[in-house]
Amino acid sequence: MTATATELRPAPPVRRDRVAMGWVAAVAASAFGDTAWLVALAWTAVHLLDPAAAGLVVGVGTLPQAALMLTGGVLADRHGPRRVVAAGELGRAAVLVGGALAWWADAPAVVVLPAVALALGAVAGLTQPALQTMTRLLVRPEDLPTVMGWSQVAQRLARLGGAPVGAWLVVAAGPATTMLLDAATFAVVGVVAATLRARFALPRTSAPGLVAVRQALHHLRTMPRTRSLVLGICGLNVFTAPALTLGVPLRVSSAGWSAGWLGAAEALFAVGAIVGSLAALRRRPERLAAAGFTALVVQGLAIALVGVPSKPVLLLATGLLGITAGLGSVWISAAFIATVDPGYLGRVSSVTTLGDLLVLPVAVPLFGALAGWTGLVTASVAFGAGMSVLCAVLSRRPELRRIRA
Repeated sequence: MTATATELRPAPPVRRDRVAMGWVAAVAASAFGDTAWLVALAWTAVHLLDPAAAGLVVGVGTLPQAALMLTGGVLADRHGPRRVVAAGELGRAAVLVGGALAWWADAPAVVVLPAVALALGAVAGLTQPALQTMTRLLVRPEDLPTVMGWSQVAQRLARLGGAPVGAWLVVAAGPATTMLLDAATFAVVGVVAATLRARFALPRTSAPGLVAVRQALHHLRTMPRTRSLVLGICGLNVFTAPALTLGVPLRVSSAGWSAGWLGAAEALFAVGAIVGSLAALRRRPERLAAAGFTALVVQGLAIALVGVPSKPVLLLATGLLGITAGLGSVWISAAFIATVDPGYLGRVSSVTTLGDLLVLPVAVPLFGALAGWTGLVTASVAFGAGMSVLCAVLSRRPELRRIRA
């Protein structure tokens, strides 16, 4: 039997909802600080450590995050997302303050940087599923597309601003100051989560950890709509992430273009994603999930275009990638939160995030190997075709077409 969320107090009209807007602003501030810190971490690592150690420092945080993600889903469904988010965000702030104090005490960079990255990854694994379910506590299901659109736009703008601020701050004031900036943004989210009044109460699970995970997996097996959404979301990054993280730099490098073209391509993707999210705010299709996957069919064409050795085509491809990502992410994420049984939302969210963490280390090297064996054009066309076929199939699935706004 499907559980339901209990309404505790009525939500105001979404466009005048100060609580929802405040939550969106708090999460955007955290995205700003986190982006600044990640840029500062990478800069510090590559300047103070050898390349192998720098790569380890930048990527090591994903290991505890992946290992603890399912546990974080259980915590969200057992204790409620608000408590988990408040404790986790304040915990991340404490980690960064401790890292800054250790840096100022002249502790070795090879010790401080991986320790901070590991601790932040561990807390992120325990917190992220709850963070993804917070919106469900605040707004009605029919308002989720609007709030998700606001959130996507705000976070993308915050990341655009966070990257240059992080680069400037780490050079001007050092990594410890950037840690404190990120700590302040985490503290803001923690305080907001601890003090806000939820409009809806989600069902809780009392099952022990492993039993709770098995319950979630059984739920996925028996709920076709949720299962198709989870598999579809996990499958998207198999094709999109390699094209963005590796395909675009390979095209710029192999063609002998300057690094400015890589920056322009990444900027166009970011701007396109904001435009796409704004467009998703203005138009709410009747079939949210089907419309989101249909938009991503076009993204497959953009992935294929990444391999074409032409500067205008590359800019067109990254802009189109951004627009379709903005459209698809708003509609699909809103459909996901509104569709998943509230009693399993934390655990199911943890499965989708864990899927992304496990897919990327395989998909990106596979794209690189295929590009090395057959050429970048072939690799881009193959991954683009895979994306279009996957999304075309998903957009026609009956259980997904039944998800309505």
